[in-house]
Amino acid sequence: MSFSTIGKRETLPEKVSKIIKESILSGELKGGDALPTEPELEKEFRVSRAVIRDAIRMLKAQGLIDVKHGKGMYVSYSQTEAFTDALMTSLRRDNASAWDVAQFEQLLFPQIFALASTEATDQEIVQIKRAASLYLDAYKDMVEHEKQNEDAAAPLLQKLMDNSRAAFADLMMSIFSSTHNKLIMLLGDVLINLRKWRTISGVTEGDSQIEEYEKKIIDRFVQAIETRSPTDAAALISNSINYDVSMVSIMKKTPVGES
Repeated sequence: MSFSTIGKRETLPEKVSKIIKESILSGELKGGDALPTEPELEKEFRVSRAVIRDAIRMLKAQGLIDVKHGKGMYVSYSQTEAFTDALMTSLRRDNASAWDVAQFEQLLFPQIFALASTEATDQEIVQIKRAASLYLDAYKDMVEHEKQNEDAAAPLLQKLMDNSRAAFADLMMSIFSSTHNKLIMLLGDVLINLRKWRTISGVTEGDSQIEEYEKKIIDRFVQAIETRSPTDAAALISNSINYDVSMVSIMKKTPVGES
């Protein structure tokens, strides 16, 4: 017997969302652009308000638009937020651990830095160095404040932690972008969002050397790209993101998405 493929019959909401989606993907609609109101879309597509609302829900679920109550609908700047949320949900349902993320980084990062070492422009290396410096400054502010204050939940400390995390994300994204590989840039953004705080050091807690330890790691990140050698870059990063047995054990017991 032979069977012909049965085509999927698209619903009206799917047709409407597909048209709007193509306008976004083609660049006709850009991040931050306002979409027409529901009544305007209803009139333009000649469909009911219910169809428009279903189409909007589909686009929102795909992370393509943001709905701001009282303000309207806008094309989303973030292309990965919805994907990251869906991936995190799947990982949590599978009882994934922080080690699953760390181990994936161990496999992926050496090759990313190897590619960056050959593809990064001189200007991009300057930007990476600047991002590294800004991160280390933010990290130092956080560590110094943490040493002087016992209340780890203090609002200022939380702000400094957020600043440090944002600076680290900027650094890593500057490295991912320097590969000029769109998939690496996309996955890199997702990985950063999956990654949570880890305190890993070979020094006594509270010792000033913890800042030097972090600087040593970040300096290696920059050095790896500056080698302009894929082999040397991969080796530097592989040696920089090794974890001892006790740390691996802790991460295996920590659910993904938790510090």
